[in-house]
Amino acid sequence: MPTNSYFERLYPSVGFLIAMSLSAPLVLLSVLPVSQSGAVVMAGLVPVALVLLSIFSAPTIQITENIRAGRINVPLSALGEAFGLEGDQMKTERGPGLSPAAQFVIRGDIKFMVKVRVTDPNDPTAYLLISTRNPSGLASAINANRS
Repeated sequence: MPTNSYFERLYPSVGFLIAMSLSAPLVLLSVLPVSQSGAVVMAGLVPVALVLLSIFSAPTIQITENIRAGRINVPLSALGEAFGLEGDQMKTERGPGLSPAAQFVIRGDIKFMVKVRVTDPNDPTAYLLISTRNPSGLASAINANRS
């Protein structure tokens, strides 16, 4: 039974949301030849829809009996020690050092990651790589709940 639960939603960065909201002029110019009033309406609706879609489709990380991160769902009993990554170590892990047997939830705008080895011999996954804004909290929650 877990003693330390954890939940985090990996919301998009403010810069990304601003970029989505700047799609209004593009939509306006694209639809303007078809309908002037339609172009104004679409220029108002499309950026709002893009921002809302970005926020509500953001992946989550949740620890209960399992770790759920995006589409990853692994029991905590199948995991080894978790530790945080940052800087050059993180760049190597998500770039040339990334194993084909790894499962990952990587967000390019998040500065930290946690790496967790999968110790279950029946699972072909070598390790999990999870982007997080709170690497020490996520790693300690995983390590506290492992059996």
